[in-house]
Amino acid sequence: MTPKEIAAQYEAKVFDSPEAAKVAGFVLTETMEPRNVWNKASAATAIVSKLAKKRSTGEAQEIGLIIEPWKVTGCYVPSEPAPAAA
Repeated sequence: MTPKEIAAQYEAKVFDSPEAAKVAGFVLTETMEPRNVWNKASAATAIVSKLAKKRSTGEAQEIGLIIEPWKVTGCYVPSEPAPAAA
């Protein structure tokens, strides 16, 4: 699978640059710089599975992957904090 297919499987948005993700309101997480195509898919899987856990625990509203030629970075939109009780 390609990193884009992996992102689709986890319902993650795909960006082509960190700047694009930041403009869309995403917070950047870890970056991996794999040496070849197979490692790039493996890196994408590792990053997006951690982000999927964040989403399932309610920490993240939305998740994404930034796929650049020689690196993959995770990103997410933090969940809204619960309103304080008055």
